Amino acid sequence: MRRYPNAAIGFIGIILLATGCGAKGERIDLKVPIAYGVDKKVAAMSSGTVAVLPFEDNRTNRSHLGTRYHLWGGESHFDLSSGTLGESTAQAFADYLKERGWNAAVAKGNGATGVDVTITGQLVDIAVNAKSGVGQTDLNGKNRLIIFVKNHADGSQVRETLTSTGTSQVFWFDPEDAQDLLNELYNKNFEKFMADTTLDGKLLKLRR
Repeated sequence: MRRYPNAAIGFIGIILLATGCGAKGERIDLKVPIAYGVDKKVAAMSSGTVAVLPFEDNRTNRSHLGTRYHLWGGESHFDLSSGTLGESTAQAFADYLKERGWNAAVAKGNGATGVDVTITGQLVDIAVNAKSGVGQTDLNGKNRLIIFVKNHADGSQVRETLTSTGTSQVFWFDPEDAQDLLNELYNKNFEKFMADTTLDGKLLKLRR
């Protein structure tokens, strides 16, 4: 009978090691993927063409996408797997708009010439952080973007600030948990932009 307490202590020790350790100081790659909001493409709502330019990265800390704090001390950092966050965000946004039926594509430099609408943006605050504790890891994230729209037909402009935050809690931490939260916050902001605007012919306007 005396073996059971020892076994329990050993099991708890395994849990502590699994939830708190891992490779400290490592780089954990995340992606800004295609942000699908629907399961299938819808019919194009307008023939107007939309160019999305790479976003300006105005984050206070541009070194990482966030930090994982280990139970026994030490940190690992979340980083973009490839490219820049401004380019990846523009691509994700353009892909999202295309899924909504918009004739949108990413353009660089003079690539926006001849389009009806140009969208630019600023990355103000984008981060995902994870803190491991006994038997759980708490995650929190934030995503703040500023979108600028220029209609070339009449010179009108639209500006919108998009902000989303989120939290989650898991028992066994996996990098996919941070990836899922990052995806969720991007999608929330993209969905709000769609809800607040409409593409009327060749003009992008705020809904009244």
